[in-house]
Amino acid sequence: MTFDELQETWQSQQSSFKIKIDSDHLLKEIQRNKKDFEYTVLWRDLREIVAGFAVAIFFLYHGLKSDIWPLLLLAFLWAGVVVFLIADRVIQKKKKPRFGDSLVDCIQSSLANVKHQVWLLRNVLWWYLLPPGIGIVIFTGSVVLKIIQKKGLVHTLLFPFAYLGGCFLLFLGIYYLNQWAVRKYLTPREEELEHLLQGLENSGVQP
Repeated sequence: MTFDELQETWQSQQSSFKIKIDSDHLLKEIQRNKKDFEYTVLWRDLREIVAGFAVAIFFLYHGLKSDIWPLLLLAFLWAGVVVFLIADRVIQKKKKPRFGDSLVDCIQSSLANVKHQVWLLRNVLWWYLLPPGIGIVIFTGSVVLKIIQKKGLVHTLLFPFAYLGGCFLLFLGIYYLNQWAVRKYLTPREEELEHLLQGLENSGVQP
């Protein structure tokens, strides 16, 4: 057999070669991973909602008890974060596409969930950190004014720098922790699902 004949034989075998995929087993794995992911996100949101609600109640109580009105603003802003989380879950549930029970549908549903979580964590600055951050700045400013009136400017300088500096470092850590989670867990998961979906489409598999 000549080289040309061997090459033609190899090409004919390669074109007729089909990858066999155990669709049922793969579907079960995707469904299990999807449920685990949704369970993790649910408990994370519940913890954030309960913690945010507790903080809002704390600031509301002390704001009503004292004459420091920025505490009421902080309570309102933390409550806004809680409302956003609840509203986001409700809206996403209503907007969720009606996927079927096939392998491709399950992958598409999982991919949509992951993409939304990527969007949430990448924009955590705007919906989670900025609202209470504004309230903290206003609260600090009001306290500084009161201290100036009582003790003068010299005794005022340490408090805003220490308090705001600590809050800034805390918020910065939260922000980078969320971005790290996106890079470490969500982006690889998103790419894995996209490659799997693309592979199924290219292979012509009918799940």
